[in-house]
Amino acid sequence: MNATTRERWEEVYKQTEYKVMLEHQTLSLRIGQHDAETDRLLIAETGLKNEWFIITPCNPRSELARSELNLFYFNELRYVLESRAGQWVQALNCDPTGQWPDEPGFLLVDADRVWVMELGERFYQNALVTAKIGEPPRLLWLST
Repeated sequence: MNATTRERWEEVYKQTEYKVMLEHQTLSLRIGQHDAETDRLLIAETGLKNEWFIITPCNPRSELARSELNLFYFNELRYVLESRAGQWVQALNCDPTGQWPDEPGFLLVDADRVWVMELGERFYQNALVTAKIGEPPRLLWLST
């Protein structure tokens, strides 16, 4: 991905609302905006100790895919997560302008960073969202 394309997508990703579905409520996260209460809830409900990642398999390379294909990718990623030990919850990436469809995905708790990046590359994602406790969410760019 060239610098101009990356800059364009970075602005889009920064405007996105990243929703995390916990057992009793939905959290709303945004790039660059830290919320201590969100940290507290993630720690309490998921056992978070260090870092989380949000990954979606939908719309590879940020190119709009058919909903059936996105559902296939989502189920494939869910299968991968279910077959490996670790804590995760469902997430949903939402465009507040409504110009881009919602992208279902997952928030992974304290997963191995290299493995998560490999997953993102396997599903041809441009970037993941990540944060450590006490830090704002940020983009983690991939090499796809």
